[in-house]
Amino acid sequence: MSATILPDIRRRIVNAKWILERAARMQDECTDMGFAVSLLLMHDAAEMLMLAVLDHLQVPVKKKREFMDFWPDLKQAGHPEAPDRLPLESLNKLRVGFKHNGNLPHPKEVRNLMARLRGFFENALEVYCQLSYADVSLADLVQYENVRTLLLNAQKQFSSGDKQGAMMSLGEALHRLEQHQERKFLYAPRMPHLPTEMRQFERHIEPVYSFLRDSATTTNLLILGIDPRQYTKFLRQTPLIQWSAADTSTVIHRRTYESDTEEMFSEMVDFLVDYSIKIQEA
Repeated sequence: MSATILPDIRRRIVNAKWILERAARMQDECTDMGFAVSLLLMHDAAEMLMLAVLDHLQVPVKKKREFMDFWPDLKQAGHPEAPDRLPLESLNKLRVGFKHNGNLPHPKEVRNLMARLRGFFENALEVYCQLSYADVSLADLVQYENVRTLLLNAQKQFSSGDKQGAMMSLGEALHRLEQHQERKFLYAPRMPHLPTEMRQFERHIEPVYSFLRDSATTTNLLILGIDPRQYTKFLRQTPLIQWSAADTSTVIHRRTYESDTEEMFSEMVDFLVDYSIKIQEA
């Protein structure tokens, strides 16, 4: 079995993971329809991965195939038995019940299946592609090279235990990403330089310009389809980085990072990837 994965197939695997992570975020809405949409995305992500794996292994695929054909297809081609058949069968039945019969899935069932589906991704990638789930980086979806490099570097830093360095890389990645956004959206006017005799009014004028900057940022995020609350959360989690006109930076750490979990870090990376995709499409 060849360990070499063609760029096109790797891209499809990355897309499948992105859809799976989007499905996970849909569950955070804690609504019946949120879980239902998450279920549909989970099914799509699983099928995308299956087809990418079959293509990688050069297993012939029938024009008319069923979701569960993944298992007999691999067996007939002489490959190791595919993992996690039972949870994927449950996923397929829930999806059929909702899509064709209008039966809303129970949120607890969908949550449980998400954990099992992640296991399917991990096992299938390891067995058939010699990849770990963590090796499939959503940063590959970012077209801007400087932003992508910073995201990949942040992932390496976090994995090695350098959480402070990882957060600094994420903060700089946001800055570089927003540089690609220049002249595309709204920007508040800069606060004028006040002459000495008017400096007494500066404390009254500055809040107005601060409000204009915040309003422009929020408007741009809404135009892109980015949740301003997620943006604010990201800023609070990363260090404050002040940039000079010469593009040099001063970093101010407002918290410690020892308690930051891998799940929290992954959410931050996902946010930047999503933000980048929206900017690329704008």
